[in-house]
Amino acid sequence: MEKRIVRCVLFAAVCAAGTAWACARGNASPPEEASPARGVLTLSGRVIDDAYIGNGVQWDPYEVHGDDGRFSAADRKRLTDRLEYMQPRFIRVMSGIRSYLTDGRFDSSRNMEDLHMILGFCNTHGVTVLLGDWGGGLVDVQAQTVDEALIDSSGEMVRYLVEECGYDCIRYYNIVNEPNGSWASTRGDYALWLRAARAMDASLRRHGMAGRVELVAPDAAVWTTLETDWVSNSVRDLGDAVGLYDIHTYPSKAQINTGEYSAMISAYRAAAPAGAKMILGELGLKFIDPRDAAYAAENERRIAADPDASPGDSQMFVFDHMYGIDVADAVMQTAACGYSGCVVWMLDDAMHMNEPGKLKIWGFWNILGEERYGADKERIRPWYYAVSLLCRYFPQGAQILASEVSGVGGVRSMFGRTEKGVTLAVVNTDSERTVDLTLENPQPGLSDLTLYVYAGGQLELEGERLLPVERGVALAPGSRISLAPETMLVYTSME
Repeated sequence: MEKRIVRCVLFAAVCAAGTAWACARGNASPPEEASPARGVLTLSGRVIDDAYIGNGVQWDPYEVHGDDGRFSAADRKRLTDRLEYMQPRFIRVMSGIRSYLTDGRFDSSRNMEDLHMILGFCNTHGVTVLLGDWGGGLVDVQAQTVDEALIDSSGEMVRYLVEECGYDCIRYYNIVNEPNGSWASTRGDYALWLRAARAMDASLRRHGMAGRVELVAPDAAVWTTLETDWVSNSVRDLGDAVGLYDIHTYPSKAQINTGEYSAMISAYRAAAPAGAKMILGELGLKFIDPRDAAYAAENERRIAADPDASPGDSQMFVFDHMYGIDVADAVMQTAACGYSGCVVWMLDDAMHMNEPGKLKIWGFWNILGEERYGADKERIRPWYYAVSLLCRYFPQGAQILASEVSGVGGVRSMFGRTEKGVTLAVVNTDSERTVDLTLENPQPGLSDLTLYVYAGGQLELEGERLLPVERGVALAPGSRISLAPETMLVYTSME
């Protein structure tokens, strides 16, 4: 087949979605070119993380399907092709045990098709899986009870998936989503959640999963540093039962771009054991800071204009390349703070409904767009490419080395290496200012690099795959790296 290089005009997609505000912002006459802001990028041999777990995405069983109750072969292939390019290293899969019961017992023939699709992909492609339960029905706050029979069914399901189906990609299990929240089944009751977590650990052991599938804790959703005790108490009370620590964060754009986000997440990382792995189990943006009031208002306007969008839980800036810049900024800050990876929320709009008939629009696409919501909804949204670069080129097992940008704000970096090569990623979050960075103390391996660019306006694509813009790049002491506004550059030798 003849190759075609397609230039993807990002703001055209925004305009098609009815986002006039973003179009005006993107098409405004550029200001007179000012002198670039100048900074220094210093690389270090200091190891922050000796074995990075890697980045990935939340991929859950779907609440929406095709008219015959399943996905078409074309939709399955489209999902597989896109995920194979993205190369997620870690996927979080959440459902509810009650969906898989018959007469109160786990039934391996009931509602398992989506789980087999998701876990089959992960197993085939070597993706680590965190499986879990949203928590509905597992606990009763008023009665202060834990349904140990339901939790034991969860352990039986894990055993079935690992031993009988061979899904050894399942390494971790989470019991109750965001248990510190008032919206959770535990209603923020730590003692009740702890009882459920201990019951799940006992169930995993009882079903022969000891050492094969471990608990994740505490899975708390946090916005300030006031709930670090959910992590420290988990360390104290669960000990070796915890195989991985995690929190969820939905910071505001201003909090990320100013670097305030680092201070917040560092407090939670410090509450976990220094030698333990910790990840961001969910990561997305919510415009809750007063400094982001204009973005919040625009998000509400877009929701109102989309008949399928959930008014209570949609992030309509996933259609803008800017969203990928801010997510990349957050991922780089987590790595610098000692986290071993991030799971971004979320893969596909068709996974979750909120209000009846309304979708949680947060995804890279809507795989059922052509069937139900309009064919344009199946198109890849720009932030998929930003996340893909950070998945592909910071693989599982990579060493994350210290890197620092000084002399200029709103610019972040991430540097990693494996036996297969090195990757340096740098992002400029400013919407107007070009930044020139001078490289200091470069590390071995920064030659014969391939350069990828994630930027506004257009991306170099071949079909749905991002093309490099330059090969054979070498970075030496004094090399200058120029970052246009809202741009991420990724230099890698890991082709």
